[in-house]
Amino acid sequence: MEGNDAAKKVVPVSNKKSKEAGHSITRGGIAGVLVLTLLLLYLAGVRAFGLPIPFLDENVAIMSLVRLALFVPILFLGKEIYIRGFGRLVKFNPNIDSLAAIATTLATATSFYSLVMVIISREEYADRIHFEACAVIILFMMWAEYLEEKLNKSKGSTADKLRELFPKNVTVVRNNVEYTVSVSEISEGDTILIQPGQSFPCDGSVLSGRAGVDESLFTGEAIPVEKTVDDRIFAGTVCRSGFITIRAEVLGDESNLGKMIIAARNAEAVKSTDSKVYTHLQRDERVYSLCVVGVSVLVFFIWLMASGDFGRSLEVLERMLLTSCPCAVGFAIPFAVNAAVSRGEREGVVYKSPSALEKIESINTVVMDKTGVITVGKPFVTDVIPFGTDAVEVVMIAASLESHSTHPIASAVLDYAKKNDIEPLDCDVFESVEGFGVKGVIEEDSVSVGRADAVFIDEFEGYAAVCQHLSDDGKTIAAVTRNGTPIGAIAFQDKLKPTSKAGVERLAKLGIRTIMVTGDSEGTGKSVAEEIGVYDHAENVSPSKKAEMIRKLRYGGRTVAMIGDSSNDALALAAADVGISMKDGSDVALEASDIVLLKNDLRDASNAVRISSETKKTISSNFLFGMIFNAVTVPIMAFSPFIISNPTIDAFICLVCLAVSTVAVLFNSVRIKKMDLTLPKD
Repeated sequence: MEGNDAAKKVVPVSNKKSKEAGHSITRGGIAGVLVLTLLLLYLAGVRAFGLPIPFLDENVAIMSLVRLALFVPILFLGKEIYIRGFGRLVKFNPNIDSLAAIATTLATATSFYSLVMVIISREEYADRIHFEACAVIILFMMWAEYLEEKLNKSKGSTADKLRELFPKNVTVVRNNVEYTVSVSEISEGDTILIQPGQSFPCDGSVLSGRAGVDESLFTGEAIPVEKTVDDRIFAGTVCRSGFITIRAEVLGDESNLGKMIIAARNAEAVKSTDSKVYTHLQRDERVYSLCVVGVSVLVFFIWLMASGDFGRSLEVLERMLLTSCPCAVGFAIPFAVNAAVSRGEREGVVYKSPSALEKIESINTVVMDKTGVITVGKPFVTDVIPFGTDAVEVVMIAASLESHSTHPIASAVLDYAKKNDIEPLDCDVFESVEGFGVKGVIEEDSVSVGRADAVFIDEFEGYAAVCQHLSDDGKTIAAVTRNGTPIGAIAFQDKLKPTSKAGVERLAKLGIRTIMVTGDSEGTGKSVAEEIGVYDHAENVSPSKKAEMIRKLRYGGRTVAMIGDSSNDALALAAADVGISMKDGSDVALEASDIVLLKNDLRDASNAVRISSETKKTISSNFLFGMIFNAVTVPIMAFSPFIISNPTIDAFICLVCLAVSTVAVLFNSVRIKKMDLTLPKD
């Protein structure tokens, strides 16, 4: 696993919905509309109940002009609704924005006409000014859009993040002179000097020196690989120790890292073609909008033919459109999605897009990496085998030497010593030997901790047979010597997270097939797979092969989620329907993922699925309620002139309908925050 020392902050983001408008709706804009709307409602309320308003109640024209002055800024702040709504209407693809734009435009036009009539002393027209209803609709639509925009910010590119693994500058040796040049200035055949901590700029081979190279980008394994003369190196891998010179052979997009970048870009392009969320419900919006407009226009003509009163017929049309303005329908997705995101974060699950929240519910296959997902992602001491002494002395000498090293093996030895109350001794001399390990002097004895295959040779070859069963289990063996003689061996291996088996079992209970893939050896991978009980497993799998496996599963009709934490998982994460990463994973994995598990706990993957499933049900019920509610209230408003003669009371009924439907959808969505995520026991 590729570690990160700095704490990462995971922010929900998305690239899933392109905005048709050029500007986003801000929190300040909504606050301004809210204040102005409340003032309008206050003026309408005191007027309806006959309460006195100083300087205004005696002059209806001035009162009406004040209402206009409050409403004009609302129109300006809510202009995006009209840009989007009429834009969709022109394309013959109306949605709820279109319906809101039509309704409020008509109501605003008739209100302006009524205002003019009031100014010319026709005070009875004051009751036909409906700036308040328009303001409420604009406020609700802006609020819904703001909630949606919070979840629809642009997501970074996995390919761009992978490209950052190329170093910016390198040291090139030309005619025995060192030059620092940009990576773009490297030519094939150049000799490049690599120091500890630097990443390789190209694929090539080692010319001289030894180095421990972190190849987790391609293998996912944390322990550095020893590289010496003629060994292959790859762009993006990191020199952890030692100084080497390499020959540049494969550059840029032709390198293994370059091919990964191209593959990631292609995978993202395929994903972006299916970017809209809950499309079946959005199609319902279009049908709903067309039906509402059609029925309203039909009722208008029926009224006109029956009464011959154009003004009254227009008023009925206006009431029907305002009442049917789909605030409940408009909030169906944003309320539910925001509630789901809030619940997810409480459970340690970050949905980075509404698309991920929708898609994770439909997955039937989860492919997961081993290192860092199922296992902890670093080596631990598993066995200590003493030769002619006791285990305490073996660990004490190893810890005394490794306390001067930063190698992952050193951390494992020191952790084991600390847990077993073994205190390291003072090391008088310390030396890190490339290709071997570490050496030093402790209490005048020459001691070392080195590779087993470099120590257990010649007359000590028999010790290798003693440790063979540990090697067969996929464990790394280090030999400990004193004065040139082996005194013990220490075995290291990554270990399972205590929650991994339960995580696989929870996914299985949801009917989801689990497959483990790893770049590790067959023996190690198979033992881990059998222990946690996955459906299938594959070992010695390269990053490109992981992505290819996922593509084949998808072509075969499976809906696939990939769980990974390393840079070498980036291609697979991008290729999957849903990419899931661990919070402590590499920056590249976090960038490539759609969902992040904040607690690095595989059990939370099942919670991500169940929250998504509940969200889908909630959105559907929100839509159904909104449409049924409007199906009931719209006919009432069509016949309201027969029932209610006071236009002001009629307008308040319209506002109450809008508020009731919106509040109902809100409370229905909040249920997601209280859902029980406990899986039933068998």
